[in-house]
Amino acid sequence: MRLTNTLLRQHIGFYFKKHWLQQGKRVPNSTKAEEELVARGITVVDPSDVLKEQLPRVDFKIAGMVPPPVAFDETHPLWKSEPAFVYGDTNLLLEGVRQAQTLLNTAVYDDLPLKIEEKLEQTKITTQLDRSMQQAVLSALVFDAEQVKTAIIKVPERPAYKLPRTYGISEGRRNKLILSKLVTHCERFAGRPVNAARKVVYDAQFLVPVVKGTERILLNMKAESMVISHDPLKPYDTSVYRPLDLELPNLFPLKETVSIPMQNIYDWSSVYPISRNYTLSHPHTILVHCSPSDVKNATELPVTRDQIEGRTMMKAFAVAAARARQLYGDDVKALPSPITVQAVQTDSKTFHFSVYQLNTLDLSSTTDRNMWFRKAPFDLYSQCGYVVGKPTLEDYNKDVLRHLAVFYSN
Repeated sequence: MRLTNTLLRQHIGFYFKKHWLQQGKRVPNSTKAEEELVARGITVVDPSDVLKEQLPRVDFKIAGMVPPPVAFDETHPLWKSEPAFVYGDTNLLLEGVRQAQTLLNTAVYDDLPLKIEEKLEQTKITTQLDRSMQQAVLSALVFDAEQVKTAIIKVPERPAYKLPRTYGISEGRRNKLILSKLVTHCERFAGRPVNAARKVVYDAQFLVPVVKGTERILLNMKAESMVISHDPLKPYDTSVYRPLDLELPNLFPLKETVSIPMQNIYDWSSVYPISRNYTLSHPHTILVHCSPSDVKNATELPVTRDQIEGRTMMKAFAVAAARARQLYGDDVKALPSPITVQAVQTDSKTFHFSVYQLNTLDLSSTTDRNMWFRKAPFDLYSQCGYVVGKPTLEDYNKDVLRHLAVFYSN
């Protein structure tokens, strides 16, 4: 290539940057000052060592500052070296009621106790209260103003297809509202003498550690609503129902703790949320939610009705066992007096009524056994919503209010 003026032309900015980088790499020359000071016996100290003072670290909190997340490892304050099976609100038993029977040493009866059944036959709901309850169902499930994204709807024939999300009332709020309306109408049905001995508490948390054989099991469960009373429910006579005459199911080759997750982080203590010094401290009836979005199998298989009923039994046992530990101590096995708890579980449409009686906390006992009475679930309605722009409640079932009223006034 021929040398021309254009070829020999230089870019001043480019050469200035290169010169700047080159000058920045120069090493300063030694002035021999340090050698002179050392020769005269003067110690040379780095100024950064003199000016930098080692102060102790002081932790302080700023309003609005989010604390660092707690690591779920050996540094966690609740870390235990020995793992335990932890059953919570979102867990389900693989074998449902059969597994809960063997795990809790419980005999199951497919009907409510005779005293409750007799009272159900004698109880009638007035027409005025019945109409008020129908309006309350529409108010809770249709007219509520909450508008959030509802749960994802799956099509079994097309599992990968995503339906567009709709806005409406969330499942948790629907359950909470319908139970609140039912309890309010039960109070109107029972009257002041009964209401004075009842109180409703919300989001009651229960912790119950149990040991069966060599397995450590912790029940960490919550009752979304719980009715507490001044007097405990009267226990049912075991000599009449004879729970030892009923055989427990055999889960072989499965273990009783199958599908219960094992963890190293847990609180191995017994907790009952109401102080024993409070006059209304006895557990009476628990009202629990069962939302399909919150309760699911670890294997992603559809949740069965039997698994949902097994969840009800586990919650009722947790409430009764926590109360027994509070009254008789953490080491109690054979209870001086049985503890009875009524349980109602719903998804805002289907209601399941049951009664659990805790006779022993020795889950391996062959001389005593707990009892669980259950009734087949039934629906409050067949359809509740807008049909062609009109609020509609079809096939309203007043037996739900009748059952809950009998439970409340029991």
